[in-house]
Amino acid sequence: MADIIQIGAVSIYQDIELSLTEHMVPPVVHVKQFDHKSRKVRCTLYANAVEYTIPANIILAYSGTRPDGRLFQYSTEALHNDKVALVDNRLVITITDFMTEVSGRYPVDLVMLDADGDILGSFSFTLYVERAANKNRKILTATYASVAEAVRNGVFECFTTEDGYFGINSDDGLGLGTGSYSDVVDRINTELVETSINDDGYLVFETDERLGLIFGMDDEGNLVVDYREET
Repeated sequence: MADIIQIGAVSIYQDIELSLTEHMVPPVVHVKQFDHKSRKVRCTLYANAVEYTIPANIILAYSGTRPDGRLFQYSTEALHNDKVALVDNRLVITITDFMTEVSGRYPVDLVMLDADGDILGSFSFTLYVERAANKNRKILTATYASVAEAVRNGVFECFTTEDGYFGINSDDGLGLGTGSYSDVVDRINTELVETSINDDGYLVFETDERLGLIFGMDDEGNLVVDYREET
């Protein structure tokens, strides 16, 4: 029997060295467009060629401007900070979804501040966001669960074709245009509904409950489908 390995969240660390006193060419950190919180940058700071001991009580922040002109700024003073931390005298920052949404190359500035907002040190690196082959993030990162949820939330019509096939129309927001293909979306089409006749002679409809479709019959024997019901 083959072992089943469950893979949890993956964090990829890139180590860089920064100087508070020397004029160095900013290191380049390469990431892929639409990376999802998997990349972290671990910075070692130097002053006069000696590793700098970062005070434990300082404010750490980093900021930048994406190629589309949108700004970002993260700080240890955030209400729920999970982006920047001091770990074993290393400044560790997370490359966020917002930072990787647009491809291109741009500088990221890091600063150390005291309680009065005075800058104790500043440095920078260059973030190079390599363009993804697929510009549709929702399809690029699609899972069956996420597609099923999008389809469920967007259903606005159920129908049967002249050939007797069941179908739905859904404003799912996935952006998968006519002529495009996705294995995951194709699975939705396959598992939308299956019909069979049980041992008692009743027609049975089976569907994935994540699609939120409830099949039944009215008093006249017509097929009735409820959708977007609260669970």
